[in-house]
Parts: sequence; structure tokens; C-alpha cells
Amino acid sequence: MRAPVRFTPQHPLRKVFAAFNIAAIATLATVGLHYLPLTSGTMSRLDDTLYDRLYHCRKFEGRTGGPIVIVAGDDKSMVELAKHGVKFPFPRNLWGGAAQYAESMHARAVVIDMTFEGPSGNDEYFASQLDSIHIPVIIATTVDKDGKPQIFAPRTKRPPVFGAANILKDAVVRDYKPVVEGMPSLALRTVQMLGITPPRWANKTMRLHYYGPGETDQNQPSQSTYRYVSASAVFSASQNPSQAARWLVTPDMFRDKIVLFGSIGQGMYDLKSSPWSDLYPGVEVQATAIDNLIDGQTVQTIPPLPVAVATFVLAFISGLGVLFPRRTTLKLAASLAVVLVLVLVAIAMFRAEQIRWVPLVTPLTALIATIITAFAWSYLKEDRQRRFVVKALSQYLSPEIAALIERSTSALELGGERREITVIFTDLQGFTDLSESMAPEQLATVINYYMTEMSGVILSTNGTVAQYLGDGIMAFWSAPILQSDHAIRACRAALGMRKRETEIIAEMAALGAKNVVTRIGVNTGQMVFGNLGSQQKFSYGVMGDNVNLGSRLEGANKLYGSRILVAESTALAAKDHFVFRRLDDLRVKGKLKAVGVYELMAEGQPVGDLAAQVEGYSAAFPLYQSQQWDKAEAILKELLLRCPDDKPAAALLKRVEKLRHDPPGADWDGVYVAKDK
Repeated sequence: MRAPVRFTPQHPLRKVFAAFNIAAIATLATVGLHYLPLTSGTMSRLDDTLYDRLYHCRKFEGRTGGPIVIVAGDDKSMVELAKHGVKFPFPRNLWGGAAQYAESMHARAVVIDMTFEGPSGNDEYFASQLDSIHIPVIIATTVDKDGKPQIFAPRTKRPPVFGAANILKDAVVRDYKPVVEGMPSLALRTVQMLGITPPRWANKTMRLHYYGPGETDQNQPSQSTYRYVSASAVFSASQNPSQAARWLVTPDMFRDKIVLFGSIGQGMYDLKSSPWSDLYPGVEVQATAIDNLIDGQTVQTIPPLPVAVATFVLAFISGLGVLFPRRTTLKLAASLAVVLVLVLVAIAMFRAEQIRWVPLVTPLTALIATIITAFAWSYLKEDRQRRFVVKALSQYLSPEIAALIERSTSALELGGERREITVIFTDLQGFTDLSESMAPEQLATVINYYMTEMSGVILSTNGTVAQYLGDGIMAFWSAPILQSDHAIRACRAALGMRKRETEIIAEMAALGAKNVVTRIGVNTGQMVFGNLGSQQKFSYGVMGDNVNLGSRLEGANKLYGSRILVAESTALAAKDHFVFRRLDDLRVKGKLKAVGVYELMAEGQPVGDLAAQVEGYSAAFPLYQSQQWDKAEAILKELLLRCPDDKPAAALLKRVEKLRHDPPGADWDGVYVAKDK
């Protein structure tokens, strides 16, 4: 008999504490990486990469109808002016004339994103042009560390209004400094000159809120974020205003607009990139900054503390998602769901009208670290428990059911549950004589081989082997896993054991056990199942009155010479699948109520001699119960002539012959009372 299983279920709080600790350590470690000199740069670059990718989740926000129009020195301008012998850089007076024309078209301001450091042949005329303009004109300049602007070659009568433009140092421009070395930037100066109050955050570096990709192809104006006008067209219109329509220049292009001059042709400007696109002209960066300052828009980066708190919470949830489920697929699904939620929330915040950027590297790194660590903890700390469970279950469950129970160890906790179950008891006929004729070592070899073969049949039908009772087996179905066809499975196992017994006759004989015969009793009914015993030791099994009846039915086979005796409850549950015949109404020892007992004969439908046995016995039995001895005897004798090995028929015939000479009386109920177990 197998030793009872000892098991102490793990308290769920252990997993909660483990998830908490893992999440806390992962959060502290990943937050620290942002501040360590060796890793901070890498973490920031990764954040920038993710930041750039999120821009591709935003909708394009066209600004062609916005407050800014860009007059661009583009490739088209170079070609057109080259026809007239004008080369790049274009003469300054052309830009001065364009500025005057913009004023005449009622522009709000002119912003020149070009520097004029060295002298040129037409500076005096250019200066007079600037002096004649009465709308704000803001000119780009570079500022040194002392906050001084560069030298401005044209000598204007009015001091020029400068805006710092030496701010675009990064290859990918994400941030913009509204103030450079104490001087307002070109964008901030423009807003100030227009009398617009800048946002409160305009004194700090701002993260630009880009609206779309930069201008890269003049042949596809529909792809432009801002409205572009070719500089050559404006130059022509300024020199001959009456013919402006010829160059597709109209007053509405400039009315109430901020006219921004810049160069975008190849070789004309410093190539930059933005999160939206790899090619992004510096003049459009300035346009974006001006737009942001006017509308009060900037990308709001979530501060480190809220990010750290959210990181810990998400890491803790992902840790719980790994540690609590039993199945690996559920662990992965739960942990990845948390990662997906984080990413989706970050995307949703970034897609909002006011962009909010969650630096994702810290929480993603913490989540990955938590998930990996939690998986390691789960498998390292729980592997010993899992091995115990599998080993314990494999003693009495099929691999399929053991795998199901292994996912939820609560099935091994101390306690019982009531359910309809089918139980089997087996016993070896003549075991006492067999044990007396063998040495203990030889007997152990025989029993171990026999039990292994019979247990294999039970487990193949997903039965639970509860106990080995010397030479017998106790098994049951529909516990711990509910099986609606438990009676069918048990009957199939009983027939399978009888069949397997015939297949191992030679092996058993070689071991010294000849003429082995197994008697089997089967009963179906309400039973209590579970781990039963004490907190120190318990074993998995079933108990109840119906369990005892199953045991009595195994012993009752001796009364009929049958091999498999089942209760009426089992026969009714499996009648459509097997061949049964009612042998008797039996009152077993220790019971007051009689039960119908049936012989399980075969699976399928009765044919040939099997059909004759069922029909003959079924015809004789009611005659026997009604004390019609002669008729019952005649049918049984005829049956035995055809099937002389029908032991239950022979046993009933013997009983009929005995009762003819010693009648039971008129009040006899037809129930046979067993005198022993």
C-alpha cells in the first residue's frame, strides 16, 4: 500500500510579496540606469527612438491655412534665377524687395531665417529697403556665449531686431530653446514683436510639437505641412506687382500672415531631421516653433516621479500576472497584456491634441526585467513543489488528469467534496494459496508486475488509482476531475483488466502464478472525495456507503462465479454501451436494503452465445423469484446445454434445486442475503 501524501499548500501572499519585491527592485534598477553615467546616454537615445516612432501614430495636421507662409529659396528659384544670370546666394536686395512686397500685401510680420554677416555689393540698398518697412522684421543671427549677436553688415538707420538662430545643433531636432544665451530665439522674438504673450514655459527648452513631415518635394504641395511659395515667384511679383498673378502669387497668400524667408534647396541649407521625417529644413523648424508659441503647444513630457510610480504599479501587476497563473501561456498572456496596456496608453496620450509623452524605456525595461525575474522565481521556487505534485499525482492518476491537477494544487488541499462517482474494487482469486506457495521476494515480484499491468488499464481510461489493497486495487472515476461518462469509463476499465489478464497469462506463469483470476466489483453513487486524513498526513481517496457497496460487490462474485459484478446504478448509467444481465437482487452483509446486481459481460451488443446467455438467464430469473422452480430449471438447463461454462446460470440452477426442496415461504421477496463479505 502506498504511503499517504504530505502536502502544505503555498499561501497566496507569498506570491504577492514576491511580485512586490521583484517589481520594486526592477523599478529602482531601471530608474537608476537613467542616471548612471555609463547608461544614461543609451537610455536617452532609446527613449528618443521610441519618441520618434510615436509621431507616426499621429494624424497629419496640415498648417497650410495657418498663420505662417514660407517663402523658400528652393531648387525652382535657383533654376529660374540662373536663367537671368543670378546665382546663389541670391542678392540681398531681392529678399528686401520680397519683404516690401509682403508688407504691401498686408502681412503681419517678416521673419528672415538667414544671416547677413559679411558685406555684399548691395548692402546699402538692402538697408534702405529694411528701413522702409513698418511691420515687424525679425532677422536671424548667431549668438556667442556672451549673448552678443553676430555682426550685421547692412547699415540700417533703425537697429535691426534679431532672434537667435544658432539652436539647431542636433541631427534630429526634437527640442527648441526659446532663449539662447540671454537672447530670445527667432521664434520667441517673432511672438514678442507681434505683441503676443508667450506661454509661461517659454523661458525653458521646449519639446517641439510637430504637425507633419517637412517640405521635401515641391512637385507634391499636398504633402506639405506649411504653405510654401517659391522665392523666384515672389521676387518677380515684387518687381512687377501688376503681373503677380502670372507667377501664381496672390494677396491672400500674405494677408495677416507671418512671412518666413528661408532656403530649402539642395546645398542651400543645413540638412536636419525631425521625428516626422529624415529631411526637414531648418526654416520649417522655426515655423513650427513660432506656431507652438502662438498656440501654447508643446510636447508635455511626464515627469520622472509619476513615471517611476506608474512603472512600479505596472511591474507589480505584471509580476502577479506571471506568478499566479499555473499555465505558461496564461503567464505570458497576462504579462504581455500589461506591456500592451502601457504601449496603448502611451500611444493614446501621444495622439491627443495636446501631446503628452511618456518616456517608455524605463517602464518597458522594468516590465521586461520583472517578467523575466518573475518567471525565474516561479520556476525556481515552485519547481520543487511542482515536482512533488506531479510525483504524488502520478502514483494514482493518469498523465492527462495529473497535468490538469498540476495546474491547480488546490485539489490537493485537505478536505472533501461530494459528487457522483464510480468506484472499482478488484481481488485476486486464490491469493492466499499463492502467497503460501511463494517466497516473499517472489510474491512481491508477481504482485508488482500484476499491479503495474492492471493499473495501466485503469489509468488509460483516466481513472484514479486510490489504493493497493494487498492483491487488490481500489480505483474511481469522476474525481478529482469531473467526468460525465465515469460509469462508462469504469466498465471499460473492468473489461480491459479482464482482457489484459488473459494477455499476461504466460508472463504470470513464468513468475510462478498460474490460473490467475481477477474478481471485480463496480458501483456508482454519491461519495465524498478528496485528501482525507490529518494536517500531518493524508491520502487522496473516496469514502461513503457507496464505496463499501463496491467492495461488497467484488466479494459477491464468489456467489455467482462471475468475474465482474456491477450495481444497478452502474448498469443503468452505461446500459447503452455494454452487455449486462441482471443476476440477482442481493442484500450484502451489513446492509438492510437490497440492490440489483448485474454481470458486465462485454462492450457493444449481445450476439451468438452471449445473446443466448442474456436471454436465457433473463427469462429464468423472474421465474425463480416467483418460485416457479420447474420452469426456471428447464430454461437454465437448456442454457447450460448450449453454454456449459455459464457459471452464474449454474449457480442459479443450484439455488433453484435447493429451494425446491426447502421453499423460502410465501412471503419471500426474492432477495438473496449474503452471509459473508
